[in-house]
Amino acid sequence: MRAHAVLQSVLGDEAAGGKLIIFFAALALVVVNSPLQSMYEMFWTLDFSLGIGDAVLSQDLRHWVNEGLMAIFFLVVGLEIKRELVNGELKDPKKAILPFAAAIGGMVVPALIYVALNSTGETVRGWGIPIATDIAFAVAVLAFLSKRVPLSLKLFLLTLAIVDDIGAIFVIALFYAEIINYYFLALSAITIAIIWLIVHQGWLSKRLVVIIALLGILLWVSTHLSGIHASIVGAVLGLLAPVPRSAQTPSASKRLEKFFLPISTFIVLPVFAFANAGVTLSGDVFGNPDARSVMIGVVAGLVLGKLIGISGATWLMVKLGLATLPTGTNWGHIIGVSLIAGIGFTVSIFITGLAFSDNQELIEAAKVSVFAASGLAATLGSLVLWRASKK
Repeated sequence: MRAHAVLQSVLGDEAAGGKLIIFFAALALVVVNSPLQSMYEMFWTLDFSLGIGDAVLSQDLRHWVNEGLMAIFFLVVGLEIKRELVNGELKDPKKAILPFAAAIGGMVVPALIYVALNSTGETVRGWGIPIATDIAFAVAVLAFLSKRVPLSLKLFLLTLAIVDDIGAIFVIALFYAEIINYYFLALSAITIAIIWLIVHQGWLSKRLVVIIALLGILLWVSTHLSGIHASIVGAVLGLLAPVPRSAQTPSASKRLEKFFLPISTFIVLPVFAFANAGVTLSGDVFGNPDARSVMIGVVAGLVLGKLIGISGATWLMVKLGLATLPTGTNWGHIIGVSLIAGIGFTVSIFITGLAFSDNQELIEAAKVSVFAASGLAATLGSLVLWRASKK
């Protein structure tokens, strides 16, 4: 399949998935702000255990969604990143440098803005919330604009968001781990090495796929027990998958992505949205100074931080002669897509739960802030892109 066809396929799935996520997020908000709230919370806090004999893992349903199902989402992300690194936009440094620099700016500036507004106390842990761009939501917004947005701009946003995902994975692994158990961490490292050896030596076959799957389950369990959020195991497995140098060559990676992309887009992310988007819409959410401080930091980080970071980094790269604007675009397009990159839903809410795991009040405030910032970013970005496209 040619790169253009792959891009169109991914964009189509992401756009449809984004609309589905919006529906289930809205449904969660309606349910939580209705008499059904107690049933909603009771369901997602039900304990569910998996294991044999004394070796049992027990978590509530929301944690199984966030650590278990979300591993499938990160697996797809890892597969997309690996494909782009081997035979996509990230393969050519000259093509990758602009969205790469824009993504770095779009992560660093929001984090700095948040920390400037939340430099002390527990609230500082939320600095990772505004760094993430939600690919599905962002592409869904671009889909509404249809042919008014150049394909090159969609590719710029998609590549930027993929680099953004790489950054988010590192942030989650390095800064939002719990107390580390180094024995289980060592077991995870050994398991990764074994999987890499099987793949690198070309031993992968239909028979060994079962062994890889079992090793993947072992890696998930050991990573969970090590204190690192186990969902990122999906990204590790995706990055380890073999990808041929030619985009036309059939591969296990392509088959995996083709199988898991619809599951991630149409099942995992909608379930995640429904499990995590339920917040009580009340002014009382911002009743204390810490909650208000989180709100200001998240909104400013996602809207202003992404705008300044992405458009500023893009301007700098073009000014230095290191890159050129995507074909058929103007600075209005760059500003518009920088605003749309401020739509941070899935990973932003994901990091919210990690950052404020022991403070439900700050979690509620951060979630409402993510919703507000994402809505504002989507509206402003759409208006700017509409005007830029008319020019």
